[in-house]
Amino acid sequence: MSANFAVLPVVIPLATALLALALGRASVLRRWLVGVSAVLQTSLALAFMVATFAAPPVVLAIGGWVAPYGIVLVVDHLAAIMLALGAVTALATLLFGFGELPTNREHPLRLPLVQFLMTGINLSFCTADLFNLFVAFEVMLISSYALLTLEADDWDIKQAFPYLALNLIGSTLFLAAAGLAYAIFGSLNFAQIAQQADLAGSDPRITLLALILMIVFGLKAGVFPLYYWLPNSYPILPSPVAALYAGMLTKVGVYVLLRIFGQVLPPTLHSIHTLLAWLAGATMLFGVLGAVSRNFVRGILSWHILSQIGYMVLAIGLFSEWALTAAILYVIHHIIVKSTLFMVGGTIVVLNGSDDLEKTGRIWGAAPVLGLVFLIQALSLAGLPPLSGFWGKYLIIVEGARQGEWVLVGVALLAGVLTLFSMLKIWNGAFWREGGDGVRLRIHDRRWRPMTLVCAGMTVLSLGIGFGAEFFLALSREAARQLMDRAGYIQHILGSATGG
Repeated sequence: MSANFAVLPVVIPLATALLALALGRASVLRRWLVGVSAVLQTSLALAFMVATFAAPPVVLAIGGWVAPYGIVLVVDHLAAIMLALGAVTALATLLFGFGELPTNREHPLRLPLVQFLMTGINLSFCTADLFNLFVAFEVMLISSYALLTLEADDWDIKQAFPYLALNLIGSTLFLAAAGLAYAIFGSLNFAQIAQQADLAGSDPRITLLALILMIVFGLKAGVFPLYYWLPNSYPILPSPVAALYAGMLTKVGVYVLLRIFGQVLPPTLHSIHTLLAWLAGATMLFGVLGAVSRNFVRGILSWHILSQIGYMVLAIGLFSEWALTAAILYVIHHIIVKSTLFMVGGTIVVLNGSDDLEKTGRIWGAAPVLGLVFLIQALSLAGLPPLSGFWGKYLIIVEGARQGEWVLVGVALLAGVLTLFSMLKIWNGAFWREGGDGVRLRIHDRRWRPMTLVCAGMTVLSLGIGFGAEFFLALSREAARQLMDRAGYIQHILGSATGG
């Protein structure tokens, strides 16, 4: 694949956003534009996955300024997997949104802002230097701030304040970390940092840098105790946007933790890895307890994002090739399942007029396909075999046991049991329960049918991940192998980056 293709995951959504803005108000033409762009982005990402499997990464030095002097974009197998997951999730939530709202009720800025958001997300996956990663995060965060408040009422906007405040603090720390990295290594290029870090020995400044970066990206991922912003902010979003946030935003933080600790910083930072693992255990425990305490669908699902992030970060903290393989496999599962569950939550709101479990019910008899979709994805989230959530969770627990981390293994198992309990609470309250006279069932509102169809399509994909676990395990293991091949990464970036 030509190196010039590495810029397309950034250029296509950016151009789509600008064209959507130029078209002005919401229209069928603009929906077609964004839909075709989403299909193109998905096709491109899948092509990258094929091109980078057991092959060198696609490397592009922008403007011919070779690393480490210019901006370098790199798409290796891990980046390609994340691009594909982001594209599929964006396409699904886009189609879900088309079914949820008629064109004349769609906010004219929603679709352009979503494309700007995808621009920042994709740039985060493709960039190969720390400052360009900061730029990607700012593009992503500014778009997310706008989407968070775009359609919120006065009460909802108050819930966005922690999101804005903590992420602004994170951005400030990110700049400080970039300055420290430049002071230590004389460069912000990932490959050169990795090369210099190998030569720096036990410089305590590297441990300090690792700690700051762990805080910055842990905040983005929603790791304890930096997760306060997430459970109150995600429920105020429109359902399609919430599904995209739930699937992708925290996973950008997980991806960068994988990249920074797996490939850029030296693998000898055992104290940081241990700290990360124990913070992950706390994230799992407090996240699932928060979910159990909630009584509305979006609140339960938002807290579960945190508990599931704990599994991924635990695998990073265990820090072996198998652990990183498990983390990547779990990310693949979670993005598909969690975005689907948020879309199911949006469909419940259409059918019952609310997602408060005191005001929901009777859905199983009226919409059994939606009930089956929820049940499959809920059991997958809890980690029941042979569904997609089981395999990554199983690998993480086995690796934790192999390393003797029995307390963390116990927390992981407990979180799985409590996840099942809280998912069954939604099942009983929204689908199985008949409810009283106050429970409304809007079966005549036909919007739920195309919305359910999108959820079913994502569920088929999730089942494919579970029953095709060997294939997805091979993808994840190759991504982990490339991630831990520091010498190969340095050679590909510093030795072969060209203008084209």
